[in-house]
Amino acid sequence: MAITTAAGLSVTTVSTTQQAPLGFELTVPTANQGEQVWIYVQANAPGPGLVAGTVCARGAGAAAATFDVIPAPVTTGVNGVVGVCVTAIPDNSFGFIMKKGFCNVLAGSGTIDVDEAIIVGATTAGRADAVAGGGAGAAVQIGFGWATANAAAGNPALCYIHCT
Repeated sequence: MAITTAAGLSVTTVSTTQQAPLGFELTVPTANQGEQVWIYVQANAPGPGLVAGTVCARGAGAAAATFDVIPAPVTTGVNGVVGVCVTAIPDNSFGFIMKKGFCNVLAGSGTIDVDEAIIVGATTAGRADAVAGGGAGAAVQIGFGWATANAAAGNPALCYIHCT
């Protein structure tokens, strides 16, 4: 069953014209993985735009007051992560990114391993790295998500994310 807004937008709708208020959240139930929460944004990512698996943050300056999102810079703290792009969104286009739920997240320069907390990558904007020393039982309260699968550098890992 596809969940859409009253206007017929689905989480995979991408458009060059704004179809909903920026910051609009859509909650979608899943069969066995809890709720997904999606947020409507505008991509501000020259070049390829936001590719699937990109960790997103708000833009700088005046853009930070809107839901104009960029690949999360390597200096982004956990509270600066808005969500993860699941369906590619070209630069200056509009669409939904996932704020909460299970999705693929692109690994940064290192590997992401199952049962590790994830943070914004230390060397590549828009990617994720495992929390140093983070594993089952470690103090990993600083992550925005948790890996449920392994991924080599540059590849997607299925993760549960929960972004503020």
